[in-house]
Formats: sequence, structure tokens, C-alpha cells
Amino acid sequence: MPKLLSEQRLNQVTYVSMADYMRQMDEIEDIEDKLAFTTRYLLAYGAEERDVSLAEAIHIAQVKMADASAKLRVDEIMVPDEAVHPRLKPEEDAPNRQFMIEPVAFLQEQAGHLATQAANGEPTEESQRRIESYQLMSAVLANGVNSGLENEVSELEIEPTARNVEARLRAKFGGAQQLEAALDATKPGFFSKMFGTSSRAYHNLDQAYEAFNNPDHALYGNMNSLDKAATEYLQHLFPRWNPRNGMISKSAIDHLDGTKKARAMLSYSILRATAEERASEQTFEKIISGNRQLRADQEAQASDEVLENEEFQQHLLEDEAAELDQAEKDYHDNFKIEPGEELDNDDPAI
Repeated sequence: MPKLLSEQRLNQVTYVSMADYMRQMDEIEDIEDKLAFTTRYLLAYGAEERDVSLAEAIHIAQVKMADASAKLRVDEIMVPDEAVHPRLKPEEDAPNRQFMIEPVAFLQEQAGHLATQAANGEPTEESQRRIESYQLMSAVLANGVNSGLENEVSELEIEPTARNVEARLRAKFGGAQQLEAALDATKPGFFSKMFGTSSRAYHNLDQAYEAFNNPDHALYGNMNSLDKAATEYLQHLFPRWNPRNGMISKSAIDHLDGTKKARAMLSYSILRATAEERASEQTFEKIISGNRQLRADQEAQASDEVLENEEFQQHLLEDEAAELDQAEKDYHDNFKIEPGEELDNDDPAI
């Protein structure tokens, strides 16, 4: 249940882009509010073509929930791997955990719940619009279940680093088009190309960024290599800056202009994005693997209980059958004639 976000605000949530979603998520503090907002944002995805696929949108949302969990875990001593909100009881944390391991089923359930909630409210054009929107998304998700949407989301967990950092960079620059424009602004101009005046530090940054995003390159998704190039470019521009003393101030970058400013801003954003990814990635893996292991243990326990019950019932049947056999044997033994024993001639039946 949301704590601070009102139903009125949640009802006004519309899908713009996942960069917009990530920006708004960073402004929400409570994790239960984050899940409520995430639910409405993804259910507003609709059926039209978007900036990313539905599977990618869900994965990015899971990453942002892991971001929130990572921050909450900092001040905790013992946190179960499966916990998303370490301060909640397991039953209270259940919706968060379900979204992390069964996002499609979770969203489908929520679409049905919200459609019913809207139908039970005051009938207005707005409520009717929401009902139709939730019903549409429920159908999209149902089709996704049949077409393996859950598997698509799970596959994005494999080597996620480059995709996640790219998503974070898009959010920092305002979207995919804005990131593309920012990258174009770092390219050398005509005369720079002609006379080869670009610095070695920039060439290293450019090559490291391309390698980081190239699945066929040995440095694909390698944050250490990308960080090194971004750091060295900033040190090239600001020789007095020592990375050990913290991140360079954005105000220093604002005093630059042209390609130097664009390249410095890219380097600055890269270092922030990789820092966020490092803080979140391990938590994401723990939550996913922890909940899957917990689910497997629960299913195994339930299976064992069923087997034990079946064995118990079988023993009862066997004991009952043995008792019947013994009773029948005892009954016939009453009429058994021992050797040498004669029949009673007074018996009228003889």
C-alpha cells in the first residue's frame, strides 16, 4: 500500500519513457510508494510502440527497486538475501518480492485489482478510461504469459551491466535521443578530424565507451575499463583533481564549453552511472536468487508434505487391510476342526 503518494497522483501516472520513470523514481523515498508508482507506470505502458520493449521496461523497473533495496540495506546488519525492504516483515514485503521474481503475474493481478477498484468507485469518464486501460494491459500481459514474457525478462538478467548503465545514462541526459545528442556533441569537428587535434584521453574514452557497449568485444560491460577512461579524461582537463578526494564538481564542468564540456559531462555521467550500478547489481542478484531459492525450498517442503501424507494414508490402508485379514482369520479359526476331533452328532445339520 502506498504511504505518501495519493490515489489522485497515482491515477494521473502516464507512460512517457523509462528515462522519465527512473527520474521520478529517484524523487520518491518510500519503497512502498516506489512499488505503487512502478505498478501504475508499467500498467500505463499500453499496446503501442515505446522507447523500450515491455520486457526491458519491467527489467529496468526491477533494477530501480533493487537500487532502493541497496540503500536500505546499508544500515542493516543481517539482511536475508530475499528481502527487498529489510525492515518489513516477510508477509509485508511479499508484494515487493513477488514483483522481483514474478513481475508479469504481479502486474496482471494488479491490473485486475485496479480495474475492479475503479469499477466500484464513482462512475465518471476518467474512471471508465482507467478501467479500459487496465483491461487492455491485462490482455497484453495475458498474451505475454502465453508468449513467454516472463522468460524474456529473466533473460535480461544475463550480462545486464551494459544495458543497465546505458539505461542510467539515458535517464541522466533525459532520454535516448538526448543521450544520442550528447554523444554526438563529443565527436571531433571537421578541422579537428583533419588535423588530428583531439587528445589521446578523448580517443581512449571514445574507444572504451564503444567497447563497453559492444557484445562482441572483450571489454563488453567492463565497468573498470570504462571508469578508467572517464577518470583519465577528467584528469586530462583538470590536472589538479584527485579522484581519491571524491567526484569532481559539476560546477567546474559548467565553466567549460564546446566538445570539452560535452566530453567532461559524459565522463562525469559515466562515473555516476557505474557507481549506481555497482551499488545495485549485487543486491539485485541476491534478491532474485534468494527468492528463487526460497520458492524452491517451499515447493520442495510442500512436495515432501504431500508425499508424507500419501505414505501415511497408505500405511493406514495397509494397517486396516491387515486388521481385516486377521479378523477374518480369527473368525474361521472358530470353526476349525483339529486332527482327531469328531463332529457333534447332535448337530441337526448333519
